[in-house]
Amino acid sequence: MALAAWVIAPPAFSQAQGRPDSPAKNSQTQQPPEGAPADESSQDTPTTLFPHSEASRYWLSGQMNFILQWHGAFPSPYQGPQSLRPAGENALSRVLTLYAGAQLSDKIELLFDMESAGGRGISDAFGLAGFTNLDVVRNPLLGSTPYIARGMIHAVIPFSSETAPAERGPLSTFNKLPVRRLEVRVGKIGMADFFDLNSAGGDSHLQFLNWTVDNNGGYDYAA
Repeated sequence: MALAAWVIAPPAFSQAQGRPDSPAKNSQTQQPPEGAPADESSQDTPTTLFPHSEASRYWLSGQMNFILQWHGAFPSPYQGPQSLRPAGENALSRVLTLYAGAQLSDKIELLFDMESAGGRGISDAFGLAGFTNLDVVRNPLLGSTPYIARGMIHAVIPFSSETAPAERGPLSTFNKLPVRRLEVRVGKIGMADFFDLNSAGGDSHLQFLNWTVDNNGGYDYAA
């Protein structure tokens, strides 16, 4: 059985202030001294259309994820209503997400995400134990009505005066945090946002699509 998948994940857009362009680099590449630390500029940077502001108390960004999958016809000696259909088919799914955040102070912030999931998976997501599209669920009756994906209050209780730089994102808009601290989140959150995480297999937008490898296979829908 042949199975093909195309993933279109336009990078996030943000409402941010522009940063000054960096000075032109020397045309001659200089080798760092032996034993010197690696250049931080060579590390991966977030995939965005516009740079995020590091000074604003607000956060607004969005993400669109489109997954097109196809499989050819194959012989099927027996099948049921929840089997993978033997006839060739294709399916397109989409997930649209709007992320928003606002800092009430340097220790408290509000986070809110609105999301719409539409389209479908091949065979309406039935017939495969390790389904090939993380963005669909095994319920073809679900519509694309927008819903609240997250809504929470995030509070930071510092245990030290020393701070360290922090990467801003949809789950935290602070650009620096106390080195020793207690973080409290109250509201609607996703279990996979904070528990049983897999850095190489936990994001259908940029990583693997199969349910069996997402976050170590710790979460699934009933078949």
